[in-house]
Amino acid sequence: MSTHPPVYDRLLRELTAVYQGRLKPPVSEFEIPTKCYTDEALFEEERRLLRELPVVVAHVSQLASPGSCLVHDALGAPLMILRNREGALRAMFNVCRHRGTRLLEDEGFCKVRKGFLCRYHGWNYDIDGKLVNVPKQELFPSLEKEAHNLVSVPVHERFGFVWVVATPGDDYDFDSFLDPLEADLQPLKLDTHVVFRRGTATRRTNWKIVMEAFLDGYHVRHLHKNTVGPYFQDHQSFTEAAGPHVRSIVGRSGFSDAIENDAIENIRDIATPTYVFFPNTIFVVQPDFVSRATVYPLSIDEIYWEHDLIIPEAPKTEKARAHWELNYELIQNGVFDKEDLWVCEQIQKGIGSGANEFLTCGTEEAPIYWWHEELSKRLRA
Repeated sequence: MSTHPPVYDRLLRELTAVYQGRLKPPVSEFEIPTKCYTDEALFEEERRLLRELPVVVAHVSQLASPGSCLVHDALGAPLMILRNREGALRAMFNVCRHRGTRLLEDEGFCKVRKGFLCRYHGWNYDIDGKLVNVPKQELFPSLEKEAHNLVSVPVHERFGFVWVVATPGDDYDFDSFLDPLEADLQPLKLDTHVVFRRGTATRRTNWKIVMEAFLDGYHVRHLHKNTVGPYFQDHQSFTEAAGPHVRSIVGRSGFSDAIENDAIENIRDIATPTYVFFPNTIFVVQPDFVSRATVYPLSIDEIYWEHDLIIPEAPKTEKARAHWELNYELIQNGVFDKEDLWVCEQIQKGIGSGANEFLTCGTEEAPIYWWHEELSKRLRA
């Protein structure tokens, strides 16, 4: 019985054609003007766009029980995402409707028992954001409570993730945005998985430089030669657009032998499917776990990074816990933090020097071109 999404079978055939030299590169060499990393007006437009698109902020296991809540500011809007008593997700601005006070002070995961109490004047909201009490309401003779409920933003559960649009409103067409990923993600049944650990960081680099690092297979054999590089010796990759997103499959060591000998039990053992969920999330399907990482621009040359290592079930033994600790240490600290994010900071310094007017990219970096085209198209729109 197949243990992988059926779409992987097609990707495997395409990747085999790449190894056999039967597929031509989708894009020839191209250049990226360095001003796209230094233009403040462009950056503000990009940040606005990110607040208008669905972005993954959590795995469902992190907001599973009633009252579980995530306070999240990295999209440039003060958000609270929580599970109410009926089990539905709600997302709201973390802002009192009286004088604008922040209701939950600290970012991160927390528990909301009954609702939200403003520490400034005592306005009280229930867990769904409904204004339930105003001290000395006679001071506001024309106040309509229902007009002062907390401001909602669209939130959606799909593929085991929580997606938020950080713009006020109740509705968003999540399906048209996420349907291109259905064949890849739904069969993984990630809603039954759990997050082993979340890693976060802030680094001095432009957010687009980080996204480009995960759209580029060219660097793996060099930058990661002492960490994951040996798992991908002589690797090749097949990449294509999936709606606004990018789908890729990368051959691992032993791929050619497994194909020649028809010895494939699990495609994830010989190839690694990877995705960029437009605009700012990286998703990697490892042999026995997945990584979800999202890049948030804080300023034109600074990002906030969050990475969830997602595993099939919570570790039940010390041996299992030690296994996942080693994986987390390798991926988050060894690869992402000390290599990918490190090199992005070096690129930022290089761009700041003015040495290059353009950055030069080759055929193996074609997904970078597609991603920039999608970003430009949406900014123009």
